[in-house]
Amino acid sequence: MTLKISEIMRRDIPALRKDDLVGKALSIMSSEGLWILPVVSGEGRLVGVVSYKELLERRVGPKARVSSVIYPPYSVYVDDDVEEAIGKIYMLRVRGVPVVDREGYLAGLIMREDIIKYMIDYNQLPGGKVYSIMSSPVITIDSNESVARARMTMLKNGVTKLPVIDSGKLYGIISMRDLAEKIYYAHFQMGPRRVGYYKTEEEILAAPVKDIASTPVTTVDREDPIKKVAELIIRKRYSGFPVMDSSNLVGIVTSFDIIKSIVRVREAIPIEARISDLEDERYKESLNRLISSYTAKISRLTKILDMKVVVKKMAKAGEGGAYIVNIYIKTNDDQYSVEEIDKDPLVAARRSLEIISKKIYKYYDRLRTIKRKRSQQEYPIA
Repeated sequence: MTLKISEIMRRDIPALRKDDLVGKALSIMSSEGLWILPVVSGEGRLVGVVSYKELLERRVGPKARVSSVIYPPYSVYVDDDVEEAIGKIYMLRVRGVPVVDREGYLAGLIMREDIIKYMIDYNQLPGGKVYSIMSSPVITIDSNESVARARMTMLKNGVTKLPVIDSGKLYGIISMRDLAEKIYYAHFQMGPRRVGYYKTEEEILAAPVKDIASTPVTTVDREDPIKKVAELIIRKRYSGFPVMDSSNLVGIVTSFDIIKSIVRVREAIPIEARISDLEDERYKESLNRLISSYTAKISRLTKILDMKVVVKKMAKAGEGGAYIVNIYIKTNDDQYSVEEIDKDPLVAARRSLEIISKKIYKYYDRLRTIKRKRSQQEYPIA
């Protein structure tokens, strides 16, 4: 059964204006349990999005304006099928998507959890066990590492949760939301120090992860059915759980993994990837994650029509060898091809993707500048 987005979306969602303070955004996100907030114009049209990711990336103070952390708008239409929202969330790797009418006015918000609940209610979840959809090997952090390192690890790898390891065992978990709230609330905290209390942002970033990790942590077993995880996500309002095999951490499963397992993207990006020269499966998984992260960023600005990734090992490159990574991307507006060489194929791939991303962003910045100048010429300030 196919439903319209209007039937399961969240209505009456609080929205921000560009001149609102970042502190207000964080307060609303925390109290409403939302990972993203839409930003609207005075007329109510969607003009951007703010999420915990942008807050962590920009590191501005709570008295800064929302305009300093806003991300370009992405959305689905209120009369689209739910499958359209599934595809958008999958392609952009986001927690949720603003919903607008055909005139661009904000109508609501649809989150991963709304889609998962819909799948449960209509018995459309895929069968199978957790191990078939979990992310493995899992990216972790040691309990004694700094909060700053946790922040860097999340942003670099495009993950929102890190299992915390202490003496080789699972100790707890830390999320992007935990980091953002702890860092920003430091600006508001007053009063005398106490044990475990960090008064400034610098002190929080220097503190060990174990001081702010959530513990004990809810886990699932690799043999659990996918439906059990989906129901836990809805009931506990958590976005994911570490996966255990006996007492060993073997992966992590999130709401995005469930979306990925059920996605039916109407217009999938045809990605041709030749990475047979990568013998280590961990490299392949990391490369796929890296590609997915960058395509999500680019897809927020323009439609990707085609993409090719070729990884070749050089025959004569000295001791240890080296890799040539060529990445080609075709969008609605142009096509880009970059080749980089490095002993680490992930470094070469990241450089290639970063160069292409900067070119695309520069192109759209130039378009926005031209549009702004035209607007000023048509409607000069008196």
